[in-house]
Amino acid sequence: MRQPRTGLITCVRVRFQECEPLGHVNNAVYLGYLEQAAIDHAASVGWPSLRLQAEFGAVFVARRHEIDFLRPAFENDVLEIRTWPEEMSGARAIRAYEVRRIETDPLNLPPSRLAAGTELSGSGTSTMMVQARTEWAFVDVARGGPVRIRDIVTSDFLLEETA
Repeated sequence: MRQPRTGLITCVRVRFQECEPLGHVNNAVYLGYLEQAAIDHAASVGWPSLRLQAEFGAVFVARRHEIDFLRPAFENDVLEIRTWPEEMSGARAIRAYEVRRIETDPLNLPPSRLAAGTELSGSGTSTMMVQARTEWAFVDVARGGPVRIRDIVTSDFLLEETA
C-alpha cells in the first residue's frame, strides 16, 4: 500500500451557528469541515478543482462518507482537522480524517500546514472527536461519468511503492 506524500493539518473554531439547541456541533457541520480540509489539501499540493477541470476536464466528487462521532464539540472549541489520502486507483480515491479538540486560543488559531505522513498520527494532548473516511470519484465534468485519475495527480498525493 502506498503511503501519503503529505496530509493537511488545519484548525477551526466552532461557531455559535454550527451548534444545535443542545449546544453541540451539528453532525452535518463536520462534513463541511472534512470536505473543506480535503479541498484545501488538494489545492496545497497543486491540484485545486479549477486546475483539475482545466487540464483534465474532471474533478473529484464525494461518493461516500463514513463518519464516527466519538465525542461532542461545543461553541468556541478549537478543532484540529487532519486529512490524508489512503488510496488512489482507477477513478477512486480514499481519504482519511481525524478531528481532535486541542487547547489553544480560539481567536488565534494555528495556520494550516502540510504535514509528512509520520506527523499525521495526532498528539497526546488532544482529544479525538471524529474519525472519518470519504470515497471520492474522479468524474468527467462534461459527461458526468468516472474517469481514471491521472498518474501525475496520484504521484503528488502518494509516495511510490517500495519493495
